[in-house]
Amino acid sequence: MDSANRIILKVQALEYNKLSVILNDNKIYYCDLSFFSKVFCYPKQNEWSKVSIDSHGLDLIWPSRFEVHVDQLIHEAYLVEPAKITA
Repeated sequence: MDSANRIILKVQALEYNKLSVILNDNKIYYCDLSFFSKVFCYPKQNEWSKVSIDSHGLDLIWPSRFEVHVDQLIHEAYLVEPAKITA
């Protein structure tokens, strides 16, 4: 079954290793990325909040060049909630 690609609309860095993302499926995903902490370019605590969304909305990128794909974010989510739609 085909479905539309999930796109990252908004990201918010929470405490170190954790963040929330809002996707185009109108859900908020709370993710713990500590699973990836052994990766060489994993962001240090002082750069955790410097996360940005790539131009296609498919990846999160940090200045250290660490990247996480939207599918990895979904997999590492520990909580999923409906997003509040605002006008």
